[in-house]
Amino acid sequence: MTQEIAASMMIALAIVLLGLAWWGWRNRRVRFRHLEGSLIRTLPASPSLLSFEGLYVATTIADHPMDRVPVGPLSFRAKAQFAIHPEGLVVGAQGEAPVVLGSQDGIEAGLATWTIDRVVEPEGLVMIRWTLGGTALDSYLRIVNTDTTKIIETVNSLRGKAE
Repeated sequence: MTQEIAASMMIALAIVLLGLAWWGWRNRRVRFRHLEGSLIRTLPASPSLLSFEGLYVATTIADHPMDRVPVGPLSFRAKAQFAIHPEGLVVGAQGEAPVVLGSQDGIEAGLATWTIDRVVEPEGLVMIRWTLGGTALDSYLRIVNTDTTKIIETVNSLRGKAE
């Protein structure tokens, strides 16, 4: 087998693998498309209770940290600005329009160590459990320069307060 044939086979294999990856991601987005219309894109008018920045890691189905939910700007990991309002947590991922993880159906926060494609030191992620279109979701944040205890207490204080 010549080098040209081997290189051609490797290129063909790479194209096939990229095509399969694209097909899998497309099917995952289609599977969760019904949630897209439920995203809250209107920013709250109320003053922020707490603002901070960090890394938005992922959103998954509740209690299934390996089942990513690719919905709108929550599809990919990104640096983000966060703000907690009585209406919920505003996630402003870099390069995307902000969305609100609404507190109207309940929202709570806790700590986690891992989720899809991210493992950190014990309890190094903030996990936000919320509901979108009747589906319970977990969103994971990596916060470095803000006290995670204060974030968790502020989010948990929202339970039952949203209108």
